[in-house]
Amino acid sequence: MNAVAQAIPGQQETALLDYLQRLSKSTAGRRALHLRLSMLRPQNRQARRLHIAAVALEPLVNAAEGTLFRLQNDDFVILCKDASPTAISDAVRDVAALFTGDPAVEDAEKETSKFFQNYDLAAAYTRFVSVIRELLEAAIAEAESGQDAKPAQGETTFKRLLDPKTLGSMQAAIARADLSNVIRRQLVCAVLPGHPPKPVFSEVFTSMAALREILTPGIDIHGNPWLFRDLTAHLDRRVLSFLGHKDDSTLSKAFSINMNVASLAAQEFLNFDQRLSNEARETVVIELQLVDIMSDLDSFFFSRNFLRSRKYRFCLDGLTYQTLPLINSERLGFDLVKIIWSPELHELAVAKDPALLLAVKAIGAKRIILIRCDDEVAFETGKLLGSSLYQGFLIDKLLKEAMAKAKAKAPAAKPSAPPTQPAQA
Repeated sequence: MNAVAQAIPGQQETALLDYLQRLSKSTAGRRALHLRLSMLRPQNRQARRLHIAAVALEPLVNAAEGTLFRLQNDDFVILCKDASPTAISDAVRDVAALFTGDPAVEDAEKETSKFFQNYDLAAAYTRFVSVIRELLEAAIAEAESGQDAKPAQGETTFKRLLDPKTLGSMQAAIARADLSNVIRRQLVCAVLPGHPPKPVFSEVFTSMAALREILTPGIDIHGNPWLFRDLTAHLDRRVLSFLGHKDDSTLSKAFSINMNVASLAAQEFLNFDQRLSNEARETVVIELQLVDIMSDLDSFFFSRNFLRSRKYRFCLDGLTYQTLPLINSERLGFDLVKIIWSPELHELAVAKDPALLLAVKAIGAKRIILIRCDDEVAFETGKLLGSSLYQGFLIDKLLKEAMAKAKAKAPAAKPSAPPTQPAQA
């Protein structure tokens, strides 16, 4: 992977998750090999040495229909098919031999190695997706904090921060871009024991990873948080126009849309609002981030009160088990709250943590949506909290399985009778 591509936060993790989602129905024989090169000493993580390590893995990649991903933290992941145990062990040994003497590779050839993990995706798909999701969150958090890790000794970085001139160019490009390539949808579903997921509404959002790849190769768009907010506000307005003119099918169903507070008072939102009937507005959920709300509470309350009068609903997005107890949901007035599922949240739910349970009670368990659900344990978490609403790759997978079963059970269509021939004179 070249340095420019690596400079885009979370790009490879996002690409890997997208690839895994496409493989969710065909995991038989497929393996994910995770080499934790991030454990190596800094001098062993120089760009030149990591490139040589990638070259050492080419025989396995070529022999097993493999795809190599180099993650933000310098870990390598290979997705491959029908790879023999010998080919895998040879590849690990060849990489470990490059770093002889580094403590990270001391146990590389053991089955319980910390340096190398071998996942059978047919059995451990959700567990592996959860691992990569955590790595993606770490990569994005690192970029958004503006405290990116320093490059390894001897490594050169080509990352450029977003500046006003580049922002202007990007906004002009967004105005011309075909957003169908970067718009994504993911269902929020109700899941009850013994029943397939039941769609409640679809979240419409922009894939920032896809947008970066198209418009900003080599630019850290998160590096300046104020310019990034300007960028996303501009993107909000473009998405609203897109939904109104090119994607009318979305407007006929219940959906949510991520917005900045500033975008709710923009002319584009007013135009969007005018295209909706009173009944349609009642099915639209506006999702907002806590940081954005707190940066301009007066504007938030003004827009919230106006849009509530027009029957829109509001969702507070992206809370964690840490921020949830800090929220006064009654004052903010949200209809729904999205909480990021994590093993830590599950542990607190199992332990009946008083602060967590009090926060859930204050919000109302039926209003809580657990998001980024990649592990079936999330269902147990939801049950403990009293919530039945979920979103994430696991839900996507279950929906596909339910649709496939329904299609298999559907009776074959009977051939239609041939048209009656007119009588001959």
